[in-house]
Amino acid sequence: MFAANLTAGLVEVGAVRVEGAGSDATVFILASDDGGEPKEYCLAEPLGEIADAIIIDEETWRSTWPDWSLTAASIAMFSVHVQEAIATAPPGANILRLVPGGVIAV
Repeated sequence: MFAANLTAGLVEVGAVRVEGAGSDATVFILASDDGGEPKEYCLAEPLGEIADAIIIDEETWRSTWPDWSLTAASIAMFSVHVQEAIATAPPGANILRLVPGGVIAV
C-alpha cells in the first residue's frame, strides 16, 4: 500500500518504480532535471525504512495538510525534499539518501 501511495505522491518528481516486495523493496525515480534528459535515481534506503523515516510531526501535518492523511502529508513533504535533492545534485549523482531533515543526492 505504501509503495502505491509513494508512486502517486512523487508523480511531480518523476516516474517511480519499486523493485522487490515488502519493506526490502528498492525505489527508483526517473526524473528530468531542468528539462534535460531523464535521469534515474535510486533511493539508498529500502521502502520500509523510507516509510518509517518520512513521517512528519503532527503539528506540521495539521497546519499544512489538515485534510490529508498522515501518510499522504508525509509523502508530500518527502516529495519536496526529493525535488530539492535532484535540483541541487552534483554531477554524476544518482543515489538519493535520507538525512536528518531531508534528502541529498550523492
